Amino acid sequence: MSEPSNILGETQRVWICVLKMSDFTGPRRREDRPRVVVKALPKRPGLELDRWVKTSRRAKRMRVVNVVYEAMPQPAQPGGRDNPFIKPTQKPDVDAAMKLLRQQLRCDGYTVNGDMTVWHLYIIELTPLSGDSGGSAGYLYVGQTSQPLEDRIRQHREGHHNPKGQRLHSLACHKRFLRPRLDLLPSQFSQTLYCQEDALTAEADLRLAMEADGFVVEGGTEKLGSRRRELGIDSDKGATQ
Repeated sequence: MSEPSNILGETQRVWICVLKMSDFTGPRRREDRPRVVVKALPKRPGLELDRWVKTSRRAKRMRVVNVVYEAMPQPAQPGGRDNPFIKPTQKPDVDAAMKLLRQQLRCDGYTVNGDMTVWHLYIIELTPLSGDSGGSAGYLYVGQTSQPLEDRIRQHREGHHNPKGQRLHSLACHKRFLRPRLDLLPSQFSQTLYCQEDALTAEADLRLAMEADGFVVEGGTEKLGSRRRELGIDSDKGATQ
């Protein structure tokens, strides 16, 4: 039995669904995570949703091939099998739930709604600080980016700005830029990252790791304070602002 349509103010039950796309729709961010699309559908998870995927023309046009149940809300959660949203009255809640789920899936490495963005860490060597007579292992800048590494490093080296005149580079890094030092990147920090929150956390951890190795470090400040507190590190020790 089909769900009532949302015509002339009628209400409609919808569920938050995660649908697997055909492999022919494009590349994936992680080989072990499929391309997916997050949709609010008037199809109850289970037999009704499975039947829709296999038989509907809309699913075929969307190139949907299956349902990723393990990535969907649990049955009792909002938007889950036993707790649907009601549209139009709960449309803001539907939009918020889909936005949050898309973000969670991106962080888990899924390719969501075609978004191929990934992040990597990098290290740039800077010219030594005046007065440093060999007391440190060197002077570094650490960063994270969703751009190709070569492009991001060039922005620092050349002092790029965007069309509105906003700075796209670190002043300290631009002023003292010496050379990229991706060879200094510890192996545990060389992996691909799938959301900016994880990238910012890893960037702060990279700074702490390089400071522990005796370097003076710029960058990696956005989550530095919270990571120091979480790790029980003296917030003043080794901090370079």
